[in-house]
Amino acid sequence: MVLIQRLKGSVGGRLLLLLAVLLGVSSAVFLALFIRLYQDQLAEERRAASHQLSMLFQAALENAMIKRDLPGLRDILRRLGRQPEVRQVMLVNPQGVVRFASHRRLLEKRIDREELAFCKKDACPLGWPPRKTYTRLFETGKGTVLRTVKPIRNKRICQACHGPLTKHPINGVLIADFDASALKTQALIGAAGLAGAGALVMIVTLLAAWWFIHGQLLSPLQALADAATRLAGGDFSARAPVRGDDELGRLARSFNMMAEKVEKLIHRLSAHDAFLQALIDAVPEGIRVIGPDYRVRMVNRAYRAQHPETEGSTPLSEPCYAAHGGTEPCAHSLVTCPLEVFRNGRGEPLRLLHTHIGPDGEPLPVEIVAAPLIDANTGEPLVVEAIRDLSKQIDITQEQRLAELGQLAAGISHEIHNPLASVRLGLSAMLRAMERGRPPAEVKGYLERVETAVDSCIAVTDRLLRISMPPSEKPQLVDLATVADDVLSLLRFEAEKRGVILHRRLKPGRILGHESDMRMLLINLVQNAFHAMPHGGALTVRTGTEGDEALLDVIDTGCGMDAETRKFIFHPFFSRRADGKHGTGLGLTICRAIVERHGGRIEVFSSPGKGARFLVRFPLPRRGHCHGASRHDETQGVAS
Repeated sequence: MVLIQRLKGSVGGRLLLLLAVLLGVSSAVFLALFIRLYQDQLAEERRAASHQLSMLFQAALENAMIKRDLPGLRDILRRLGRQPEVRQVMLVNPQGVVRFASHRRLLEKRIDREELAFCKKDACPLGWPPRKTYTRLFETGKGTVLRTVKPIRNKRICQACHGPLTKHPINGVLIADFDASALKTQALIGAAGLAGAGALVMIVTLLAAWWFIHGQLLSPLQALADAATRLAGGDFSARAPVRGDDELGRLARSFNMMAEKVEKLIHRLSAHDAFLQALIDAVPEGIRVIGPDYRVRMVNRAYRAQHPETEGSTPLSEPCYAAHGGTEPCAHSLVTCPLEVFRNGRGEPLRLLHTHIGPDGEPLPVEIVAAPLIDANTGEPLVVEAIRDLSKQIDITQEQRLAELGQLAAGISHEIHNPLASVRLGLSAMLRAMERGRPPAEVKGYLERVETAVDSCIAVTDRLLRISMPPSEKPQLVDLATVADDVLSLLRFEAEKRGVILHRRLKPGRILGHESDMRMLLINLVQNAFHAMPHGGALTVRTGTEGDEALLDVIDTGCGMDAETRKFIFHPFFSRRADGKHGTGLGLTICRAIVERHGGRIEVFSSPGKGARFLVRFPLPRRGHCHGASRHDETQGVAS
């Protein structure tokens, strides 16, 4: 069984089994035919011999009957019955009664037609008495019997005893049974010899066929299969040996040509993939390609930095929603899924804000620009996402500070323009007074007014410098009241232009921090309030202390916000201004970043139509932290 299973596992084995089966079946069929023909031939020879023997019996019997030598007749039959190949001999009269027999037990026995092996109960094709000689093989309980039934015809010499020929044509019937068991034995012996010779021929044929098939067919095919296996395993240099110019040789050459083309194509695709990966790796923003099954197909270096690999997990082994920390596709009612949006027929790029899980496991705000893509090879709809890390956008840089100062340009020019106009008028008056010879006391008055105007310009530029200068390396004591006074002074002209009335409720409130950051914080909060009052209103800024905290409170009478809007106002790039203009969406995000960097917290109170209040709380510095401040600062702190 093991050998058969191994043979079935190969083409050569199956072919060999098929040849063996075909040869075995054909040999068995031919052997059966041979046995039948050989047995029939032996039976025919035995029939001829039995017929000749019956003729001899008949001659002897007729001679004894003519001489009326009945004892001699009986003796002839008994001697015939003792022959090794003779089972029994009977001489039956026309009435079917055994008159003479080789065995006494057969005498006077009436022959049943069925015993003749030629007749049946209702019909006998031989007739009785039979007119012709018949011979037939049949099986008995003691073996195969060849029975000969021969009629003994009436002759002229016999008419005296048996009557005229016309009335009694048959004097009796000679029935002789011969042992035919040797026929089957001889047939089987001949068949066994033939079978042995056939088996030998079949074995030789199978060995020759196996040698030819293995050498001319299986061996080249196995070499071709080995080359194909190496090629499929990544060895693109694999080639099949070429043997001859027959069909297998041409097949091997065709395979080698195919393998060479595949090798060139794989190298070209590898170079193309490497170029494509290098191209998207050069993009500073995260890039990922998502398939219709939510699986991530491709990412770049920036995306891997945003979502570093963990043990047993890579961006390419996880679905896209794993970046959100989810274990199943995002709920469409809560998160806008670009894949679902493009499935519903949208064909243009989509810009949206998401929150991913960052390298430290904390929420990472990102801006996503998604676009649909069709895979040219498979026709699958894909989604390409460009992912920007917004946490880097909310760090305040010197450029952002200068950008904020640009928004104050109008108010600053107004604050400087009036003192400069006064300076110009004072200088003109002095020139005219000196030309007219006026007394020095009058000229001194003009100089004092010029000095006052110059001091105003210096104060404005000083406020401007304090806002524009980068943060110091070490935190310092900062008075929120002073910061608020300077900022409101710079924004006074813009407030007047917008129809906003400024109310100052400033009490000392010192914190340990960076003064430029505090000024930037208040500028953003005040300008955010201006945007909420497009038709004018009132803005109240309060500073002071409460318990162990310093307070900065900005209250406006603008349009207010609903609860849903309040959830997103600190998200990067979220902008919903009441004046209808589209802002950067970073102002309040920067405010929260500054407050949290200084250990504080910011609270929002608002409702639609009732304005908004931004309350910022900072921890008051401990006494030990004041040692780095100047003596003048310490005096002010105690006085406040």
